[in-house]
Amino acid sequence: MAYVLVMGGLALSVSFTLGWMLWRALSWAWSLVVRPSVRGATPRPRARKAPAPRKTAAKPATQPAAKTTPREPWALTHWLAARHSALPLASLALLLYGLTRVVEFGMTRRPLSPPAGYHTLVDILGWAAAVLMTLTLMNLLARWRCRKG
Repeated sequence: MAYVLVMGGLALSVSFTLGWMLWRALSWAWSLVVRPSVRGATPRPRARKAPAPRKTAAKPATQPAAKTTPREPWALTHWLAARHSALPLASLALLLYGLTRVVEFGMTRRPLSPPAGYHTLVDILGWAAAVLMTLTLMNLLARWRCRKG
């Protein structure tokens, strides 16, 4: 009975996750189809301000270090910063991994052996959670890099 409950909950969670990922992918694809017709023509370029005229003043004996302006983030960084689905997906994967790990521990303590592929499933969930957490950290760093200052 416990096996049916655990595996049913795991199947429900995986189905929910895959459905959510499919929904996000379809909404993204739909926004690509709809966006050009909503915007119309190509976007207008932003107007740049002219630099302020500099005053010539007496230079001090020692030159201060030249201030460097920060470089514009790459397109990949902007793309990563726009993705907001990594944190909930990583949290769900981490929660699933933790629960399956606890169930695996319980299954090894009983006299019957666990199902054949269960240990492999736990390993795969662990690696998926680790990859998603890495992607989440990269996403948070990209958001920090692209924030308006």
